[in-house]
Amino acid sequence: MPEYLSEVWLDELDRAVRASVRVSALAPIVIEQVVHDVPGRGEVRYRFRVDRDGAHVTKGDAPDPPDVRLTTDYPTAVAIALGRENAQIALARGRLRLGGDVDTLVRRADALGALDDATAGLRAATTYPSP
Repeated sequence: MPEYLSEVWLDELDRAVRASVRVSALAPIVIEQVVHDVPGRGEVRYRFRVDRDGAHVTKGDAPDPPDVRLTTDYPTAVAIALGRENAQIALARGRLRLGGDVDTLVRRADALGALDDATAGLRAATTYPSP
């Protein structure tokens, strides 16, 4: 079982989204996720790129800015991943921050829903270390 936000988990995440035929967007979107205070790792940063050919995940920093950046701490990221907290509530409470073109996120909601569906199996097989 891969550990949440580990290198192995990020590789599995990439495989899961690449394998999904439902994940695509006519106009490309790049979503960066930044998670602080990850046990044993500090900050983990990765990106989803979704376009008409599908999706893939890249690790680390990239020179070009993403369309949207989601930033949170590890406990909040785990709570959202496990369905214990709604992302909108975390945003309203200041535990999740959005950056970039938020309208792009709203316009590409279908691609985000497909990403969520494509990664359900991985979430179920993932271990989540305590902070």
